[in-house]
Amino acid sequence: MELVKKGDDRAISYIYSEYSEKLYLYGLKFTADRLLVEDALQDLFADLIKKRKRLGHTDNILFYLLKSFKRKLLRKIKAEKRYKKDEKITEYRFDVTWSIEHELILKEVSEQKSKMLLQALNKLTPRQKEAIYLRFSKELDYNAVAGIMDISVEACRNLISKAISTLKKCIDDTGQKMSLLFMLLKVSLNS
Repeated sequence: MELVKKGDDRAISYIYSEYSEKLYLYGLKFTADRLLVEDALQDLFADLIKKRKRLGHTDNILFYLLKSFKRKLLRKIKAEKRYKKDEKITEYRFDVTWSIEHELILKEVSEQKSKMLLQALNKLTPRQKEAIYLRFSKELDYNAVAGIMDISVEACRNLISKAISTLKKCIDDTGQKMSLLFMLLKVSLNS
């Protein structure tokens, strides 16, 4: 970030090429409106350029970008829904989608196990899905996840703990509960 603050355009280009796709995919977890996600992403990088001299120090660029991007995107989603006036915002959505590679893995797992995994995922709240996604898929620590979600570290730990408990309860005691849970956390949420 220090190079960005000094006006190095190559640093901005590097950050954009390194993180824009990750941010874009993260944004699609909140809304299917690709244009809204692209607008928020464009606004994020425009602000980085405009406000580069006032940027603070960060040890974790991904954390900084995810937090800033999420804030911008949620504002845009709220503005969009206010404009439509037919929807109340109590909670935002956060979808986990399955990529082609994950579908191939799931085909190897029996129908019953696949059903249990999908039922377990559907039992999670959007906030639980987001917390698990950030913690296990993006491999962020609890402090970073809490910062991105605007909650305390303790609340973050509780949220993830409750999500894992929910997943455990949903999956039958077939002796493979833990392997299914780890497969779910490490493989399935990487989309």
